[in-house]
Amino acid sequence: MNKVKLSTTILLMMLLSNTCSVIDPEVEEFPDFNAEIKKEMTIYQIPSLSACVIKNNEIVWVKYYGNSAVSNSLPDSNSIYAVASVSKTVLVTAVMQLFEQGLIDLDTNINNYLPISIRNPNYPSTKITVRMLLTHTSGLAWPKDDYEIPGFYNYYPFDSAPPLDEWIPQFLLPSGSHYVNAVWKNTVPGERELYSNIGTAILGYLVEVLTGIDFNIYCKQNIFTPLEMNNTSYAYADLDMNKVVKKYWENYQLIEPYRQLHFPAQSLKTTLEDYSHLLITYMNGGVYNGTMILQKRTIDQILKLHNPASGICLIWKKTVGEWYEHQGGEPGVAAQVEFHPDKKVGLIIFSNKRTGQVYAGNKIHAMIRREANKYF
Repeated sequence: MNKVKLSTTILLMMLLSNTCSVIDPEVEEFPDFNAEIKKEMTIYQIPSLSACVIKNNEIVWVKYYGNSAVSNSLPDSNSIYAVASVSKTVLVTAVMQLFEQGLIDLDTNINNYLPISIRNPNYPSTKITVRMLLTHTSGLAWPKDDYEIPGFYNYYPFDSAPPLDEWIPQFLLPSGSHYVNAVWKNTVPGERELYSNIGTAILGYLVEVLTGIDFNIYCKQNIFTPLEMNNTSYAYADLDMNKVVKKYWENYQLIEPYRQLHFPAQSLKTTLEDYSHLLITYMNGGVYNGTMILQKRTIDQILKLHNPASGICLIWKKTVGEWYEHQGGEPGVAAQVEFHPDKKVGLIIFSNKRTGQVYAGNKIHAMIRREANKYF
């Protein structure tokens, strides 16, 4: 694989993630932890926030915060949060299960598996592989917003977005009704890292084609049920809506439940407890509570560093101090998950408003990371 170049887009994301208040988790102390978190929530209009620290096989520290003036924003252990791009950590798990079964090869042309032919028209002779999709190096657009790829970020009520096999040809093939040239960047597949929601959505399509079943159903059968993630799904229809935490814009404006086209990469809903089972699985070499869903060598392959400049592995990102992390953000969602495989420590932060405060380098995250560091 050609050496991957760190994209301007990723550099910009790194800079933007540090525009909120910042503290050093090893230096600054706060005599009243809860009061300080609530102050930050008030400043940034965060209606609800839940966080936990995991050590070995269990949650050892947990906090729930909510604004009593906002409906449905007093979380507890049963609260189900949308987690946006954290969904991709389930997606890579599903893809690598198929890899273990010999159904896919990471470096084979994806067109060998798909019923359509996906090529970058700027480089039609260069194949696109599963590894490229998992490392955001396929040359597909993010896209940054709906202006770049009109219609891609449309909101569909609840679970009503078109299925993957319907919209992917329309957006990616030159003959498609929603195709625009901007869907492809002028970069050779495999050479440059460009974060892509479209690219990762193709992986969900790949799972459906190879297994013959809906992506969410596949995940329920092969990931959520084995890991006892009983309040987790990509579909609202599977969940108790009384437990689903509502999403909010600025000024506490309610956002109605929605799904977007790229749901395998964006639409997971889960609880702190449920998602902790997935982190424990990664920390334990593919095993949770005696059940193996991936082999240790596969976990090692997922966590192998592909680009030292950005930290990208297969979907997961390696950060300073040997931590692995993924963020999620969309209207009404901010999520940060991370784990340290050697120390077997992890942390999860879920919120129901998009805010940089939960991301690495910002105050709320730094305070919770300090709690996690106590379990090293």
